[in-house]
Amino acid sequence: MSTINIDAERITQAASTASHSAATLHSEVDRLMHQLRALQECWTGTASAGFQTVVADWQQVQAKVHESLTQIQKALALAGQQYADVESANTKLFRG
Repeated sequence: MSTINIDAERITQAASTASHSAATLHSEVDRLMHQLRALQECWTGTASAGFQTVVADWQQVQAKVHESLTQIQKALALAGQQYADVESANTKLFRG
C-alpha cells in the first residue's frame, strides 16, 4: 500500500493561482491582439499578409495555452475539494 501526504489547501491555492494566471494571460493577449490588429490600418502588402498569418497562428497557440491553464485549474480545484471532503469524512468516522 502506498503512503500519501496531501495538503488540500495548497492544492486549492494552486488552483486559484492557475485561474488568476489564465485570466491575466487572457487579458494581456487581448490587449496585444488589439494592438496588432491596429497595424492592419497602416500596413499593407505581402509582408503585412505574412505577418497577419503569423499573428493568427500565435493567437491559436495562445488559445490552447489558455485552455490548458483552465483545465489545470479545474483539475486542481476538484482534486483539492475531493481531498478535503475525504479527510472530513474520515475524521467523522473516528469521532464516535
